Amino acid sequence: LSVPEGSEVTALERLRLTHGQPVALLGNYLPTGLLHLDSDRLEATGLYRMLRTAGITLHSARQTIGARSATAEEAARLDEQTGAAVLTMQRTAYDDTGRPVEYGTHIYRASRYAFDFRLLVRP
Repeated sequence: LSVPEGSEVTALERLRLTHGQPVALLGNYLPTGLLHLDSDRLEATGLYRMLRTAGITLHSARQTIGARSATAEEAARLDEQTGAAVLTMQRTAYDDTGRPVEYGTHIYRASRYAFDFRLLVRP
């Protein structure tokens, strides 16, 4: 997030449900003071819409996808067996000035989630 080591950041930890079933553990980190967070509004609209509403223009992101086995704590929260396959994603999102505005680290149930990409060729 381009903040000095040891700086305070705003941390969000959420459990995403689909049809009442846990599907992902979401950890998001924002520079402190970037956004006034209201948990009801966050749940209703989502983090990226809240950023846009606050006048932050998202421009690009760097994202890494991986896979590993769930820890006991992750498995319990995701209603999976310890050691079950999970998909991982780490992302840093940047605004239109190149400033990092969000870092996310997410864990998805591989049994209930898939990543789908569309790749475009630049002229």
